[in-house]
Amino acid sequence: MKRLILIILIALFMIGAKAVENRFLYPLGHVKGVEANHIQVADSQVLTHNLNQLWVYSTFNAWQPRLEASYLSEYRIEDVNFQTGNRIYLSSHEPANSVSIIDSLNMYGRIYFIDTVIGDNITREGSTLYVADRYRGIDIIDVGGGVSTELMSNFSEKWGIKDFVAQYPYIYALNDFGFVTVDISNQNFPLSIATNYQIPNATKLVKYGEYVYVAAGKEILVLSVRDPDSPVLVTQMPFFNVIQALAVKDNRLFVALGQGGVKILDISVPNRISDINTFYPPAAAIGIALGNDYIYIAMGKDGWMIYEYR
Repeated sequence: MKRLILIILIALFMIGAKAVENRFLYPLGHVKGVEANHIQVADSQVLTHNLNQLWVYSTFNAWQPRLEASYLSEYRIEDVNFQTGNRIYLSSHEPANSVSIIDSLNMYGRIYFIDTVIGDNITREGSTLYVADRYRGIDIIDVGGGVSTELMSNFSEKWGIKDFVAQYPYIYALNDFGFVTVDISNQNFPLSIATNYQIPNATKLVKYGEYVYVAAGKEILVLSVRDPDSPVLVTQMPFFNVIQALAVKDNRLFVALGQGGVKILDISVPNRISDINTFYPPAAAIGIALGNDYIYIAMGKDGWMIYEYR
């Protein structure tokens, strides 16, 4: 009997240990000398920016990221977005920006183009660019191959858009009211189909599968959007620090908590989120991006870091 109990306890321990964490986390490169307030990654390149400058790095060698180009904007940068690795869309409230090239590769073979659009938040899906403006709503723009742009429609809300995710045929957005679902199956005539959550302090969201994860102050709210017309709150999770940024990949939700470090949450069962790891970069984590087996952390005036996670 005692032996059976011991076997059961060992089995439960092994199951619990697996649920806690089964991946390796190791710090790699730390890039200093830049103010990394936001960070993105695509095609082995990292783009980070502050209010007036962009920096583009190659991460072919994750231990020593190499600066490829820098862009100095005369006006405040609100958001940026890659397209196919050689074009950058920059959203600003001014139409003009100046470009400063840094020849860190000792060659001029890599040329970047910047297209400026008016707005606060920008995302792209295929050949469609979505630009959210605090006062004008969301512009839906056909960018084709990136050479020309055509405004297809504008979706105007009576409240300003704070953050959004576009996954055809829907846009999932946060505004001053809370959570909004927009039907964009006809991109020329977008239609609001759900505006039913009072979350006035919500600032960030990510979508994974049939669920949207919303950062609201010091709390994560999980909404099921299986029925886009009627989102359902399935659970919520509090933290001790204000949430700065979110990223999601492989049933893991990564939460940047400033001085509170970075939380890694298991969301394989969305209504029972489990905290599986916390790590603390050398400075406050204010931005986060994921790519392959790496985690990229923006730390403001302390630059940015790469962590291996596999």
